[in-house]
Amino acid sequence: MIADGATQGVVLAALIVLALGYAVVFAMTRIAATAEGARKIWPILNAEAMIVGVVLVIFFFAPVLMGPAFVLFTMRIVWEAATIRFRPVPGSQPVVWAIGAAALLLVLFIFPWQVAVMLLALGWLGAMAWRIMSPKEPAADLLVFPVLPTLGFAIACTGGNEALFLAAWIGIETFDSYALLAGKVFGKRKAFPKLSPNKTIEGLAGGAIMLVLTALVAAALLSAVSVWQAIGFALLIGVFTVTGDLSASRMKRAMGVKDYPKLVAHQGGLFDIFDSWIATGGALAVVLASAAMW
Repeated sequence: MIADGATQGVVLAALIVLALGYAVVFAMTRIAATAEGARKIWPILNAEAMIVGVVLVIFFFAPVLMGPAFVLFTMRIVWEAATIRFRPVPGSQPVVWAIGAAALLLVLFIFPWQVAVMLLALGWLGAMAWRIMSPKEPAADLLVFPVLPTLGFAIACTGGNEALFLAAWIGIETFDSYALLAGKVFGKRKAFPKLSPNKTIEGLAGGAIMLVLTALVAAALLSAVSVWQAIGFALLIGVFTVTGDLSASRMKRAMGVKDYPKLVAHQGGLFDIFDSWIATGGALAVVLASAAMW
């Protein structure tokens, strides 16, 4: 069984965006002023292409692969985050948290996805209040991010919204990739010196410009999407892409580590790779559930 026509279309769009990324980096290696910075991108771009391939296969065969993939995804993400958050002696906590999150996800699959997402949203508000009252409590920290946003993302994505969430991922990758490229080539001023010292104002600006342009091209090609809807979608992606990345970085900095347990060379752990998608997916899930219910 394969995905519906809308998701297949987004899969094709993702492949086109990846090909364009390779073309842009190749072109910049041919220009003397940008060649050195562009060459540093190749190993990262190749690792990214491998990740893109795995994600697109899962989405293309969504009816068969999506549910099991999200259970495994949730377990790995929560395990990585708990391994860092319970440092220096994590003991059995990461495994317990991973199994518990997967079990809760399976229970939530029983409910209509809109109801499950709203329950998770209420739980997130409670966890945020707990975190404010007990800022050093690791359980509250993990619930706020990434546990509850990951569950909301998984529930909404498997509720028939695959094309939209895959489109969001393309937007995130567009933003991140061009922000990285612009930062390597033009970056001068640090955007977040303490939380994420590699991010520059020039890089974020470059990523934002390419994200908006991509959204406008999508609006022009898809008659069902207005220009304002595309821009609003791009703004949501841009804001939560940075939010997710900084939230994951904050946890690493607080615990004195550089990366989550590594899974892919040049990319880090699964949480390092998908932190922005988790934050964006969690926010998008609440927006969609609210719209569906009200």
